[in-house]
Amino acid sequence: MAEQLVIIPALLFGAIIGLVEMFFVHSDEIGMGWFSHGLHALPFAILFTMVSMNVGWALGLLPGKLVTNMWIDLGVRAAVAVLAMLKISAAAAIAGRVGERLGHVVVIGILIFLAPYVWKFIGPFIPLPKVFGF
Repeated sequence: MAEQLVIIPALLFGAIIGLVEMFFVHSDEIGMGWFSHGLHALPFAILFTMVSMNVGWALGLLPGKLVTNMWIDLGVRAAVAVLAMLKISAAAAIAGRVGERLGHVVVIGILIFLAPYVWKFIGPFIPLPKVFGF
């Protein structure tokens, strides 16, 4: 059975990961326009988390047995996390700033990768409204 589209949890986790990203930006780029860079990072954290949490749903739209293949699911989530880490690293580098430390970038990538699995454990205990019947 294909997974359902995850909206509210993805927005919630994305906002939390975005706030963690803002704390990391503040500690790494203090006094260098960290707030505007942090605000720039927030919607992208939500976007990457939304994509990561809905990989199973997207694979279910494709024909074949991709939806049941755990390795493809993990690979796509890992690719999303790596793209998020590249985006985070490049954002400050393009602006000519110091940038974030590698450890902080890796932590954000790991959080984005793990968000759907964390939700599977804590989701049943958090009452959230249903959106569009999902």
